[in-house]
Amino acid sequence: MTNLQQKIDYVFKVVLIGDSAVGKSQLLARFARNEFSLDSKATIGVEFQTRTLLIDHKTVKAQIWDTAGQERYRAVTSAYYRGAVGAMLVYDISKRQSFDHVAKWLEELRGHADKNIVIILVGNKSDLGSLRAVPVEDAKEFAERENLFFMETSALEATNVESAFLTILTEIYRIISKKALIANDEHESGGNSSLLTGTKIVVPGQEPVEPVRRFSCCMTSAYYRGAVGAMLVYDISKRQSFDHVAKWLEELRGHADKNIVIILVGNKSDLGSLRAVPVEDAKEFAERENLFFMETSALEATNVESAFLTILTEIYRIISKKALIANDEHESGGNSSLLTGTKIVVPGQEPVEPVRRFSCCSS
Repeated sequence: MTNLQQKIDYVFKVVLIGDSAVGKSQLLARFARNEFSLDSKATIGVEFQTRTLLIDHKTVKAQIWDTAGQERYRAVTSAYYRGAVGAMLVYDISKRQSFDHVAKWLEELRGHADKNIVIILVGNKSDLGSLRAVPVEDAKEFAERENLFFMETSALEATNVESAFLTILTEIYRIISKKALIANDEHESGGNSSLLTGTKIVVPGQEPVEPVRRFSCCMTSAYYRGAVGAMLVYDISKRQSFDHVAKWLEELRGHADKNIVIILVGNKSDLGSLRAVPVEDAKEFAERENLFFMETSALEATNVESAFLTILTEIYRIISKKALIANDEHESGGNSSLLTGTKIVVPGQEPVEPVRRFSCCSS
């Protein structure tokens, strides 16, 4: 069995932030696919890629989100900070302005993300040494003052790119795995134990400096946060899997954004002769809880594409409309609620559309 076929032990969401054209997408391409494009286009909104790797014999999936640096996308991307356990704050060593904006990006990050998020400051384009506008000492001083990791990289030459991502992912893993070990002690003491960690300042050719900080990290439940959509799946041939849906929904709503788009999916519709969950039971539950609903068969590829497109289209519709009415919301001093239909879709039946109030992802 290959590493990619193994059970995933951890999923870490890491966001890339910083001004436009500092090389965030190039860093991601180099890390995820070992590629570099001289004809890179500006990121539109938010994109992400994944890479699975082994850390301490555990299979970790790194989910790296590349956020647009342009100001016009800020209202859309702010929600994506939530749920991140790591962040790479990138500037261009040849553009002083991109470094001067780092403090603003850090403030925005800390305003939206978990307070214990692991952050690394990255000075990209170290291959442009002859055009350097940001001295290493300036960046190092800022990183020490703000208690960040620091490293200079070159996506073009593949210098320190792997090291930068591995530094942040290894630190996240170290904290989360240690947190799991002391969970019982925390429960007995009635509080959260703070974990002591070193924040490494790494500059090529220099020894790392290690100021210490107090750090406690969120467990797996934190990964619900930041999600804008969820697919709640049961097996139509196993009643127990449907009976547990309410528990899963309660957990999801306890951790995720209250306005998350949710679709209830009854999978294995190809096992109709073994059906243990009547369509009407699932449909009634979906209507009561205001969920989308669809039955699917992964085996026969029935409605799988439709299920994902339904939830993704609804997320897009709400977020794009939210962006359009942002000015009106600001002027009225409140959040506008967007009206949407919750579709109940069953093969061979027309969708039923109870209406609900919906406002998306507060920024």
